[in-house]
Amino acid sequence: MAGLKEIKRRLTSVKNTKKITYAMKLVSAARLRKAQEAVVSSRDYTEALLDLLAKILSEMKSDEIFHPLMEQRAHVKKSALLVIGGNRGLSGPYNANINKKVDAFLEERSSLGVAVEPILLGKKPAEYFRRKKRSFSRAFEDLSDYPNDWPTDEVCKDLEVSFLRGEIDEAYIVYTRFKSAISMSVMAERLLPMDRALFEQADKEQSPSSFTAGKKIFEPSVDAIFSAILPPILRARIRQACLDAKASEYGSRMTAMDAATKNAGELSEKLKLKFNNLRQANITSELLDILGGSEAVK
Repeated sequence: MAGLKEIKRRLTSVKNTKKITYAMKLVSAARLRKAQEAVVSSRDYTEALLDLLAKILSEMKSDEIFHPLMEQRAHVKKSALLVIGGNRGLSGPYNANINKKVDAFLEERSSLGVAVEPILLGKKPAEYFRRKKRSFSRAFEDLSDYPNDWPTDEVCKDLEVSFLRGEIDEAYIVYTRFKSAISMSVMAERLLPMDRALFEQADKEQSPSSFTAGKKIFEPSVDAIFSAILPPILRARIRQACLDAKASEYGSRMTAMDAATKNAGELSEKLKLKFNNLRQANITSELLDILGGSEAVK
């Protein structure tokens, strides 16, 4: 009977766990839909900026394309690393994959003799750095579920000021790019200095039909607009990364909770079968004892 009680206790525990994981799956699925819409809207905005940039580049000579945020330093001594991770666990390999990418980046920069100054967005990256006893400049751990409320403008301004003052020579970002609930990849991309190839690629990707006919007029000037549009593009890239990261977190958690719910269901069926077999064996044993006692009395 002790075996039956233990199996029944485990069965109850598994059923309760299944209810929790199923509820978490539904919540993540609902939030994922909203996060996907935000990702698509943000990409439309970024593409509109690049479209405007391409039109500006068509009016500029190659040697005129320069901005202080594009300055390539001859000797890179210090890098800033913006890490965007999760606020919670139970999201499968999401946070672990980010940690692996960060470790690889730090190891690579260390081999080149470059000091790294991390800036962390999310509770999990901060916990990982503290567990590894690594230093970081800033950590934003109390983040809401809406990336638009995150301090992206503050982070971007800090990176710009540090780069222009020469306090850092480059800036990178590690985040998870969202493709679908089951398809996402961890990226390590350079933010600063802004890559000239990005602008040239934006110019090449624009088809002639995307431009209005006739001469384009830019006020106050092409150079002024070019200088003004680069900081918004940098902010758009960081904001896009935050939206991608949050959608990836929801997608990974939904997938993990779906797998956990299925596993709990399979384990529940196995425990039910084991419970019924053991109970049947006990009943059979008791019946045999009764029959044996009856025969003995006769």
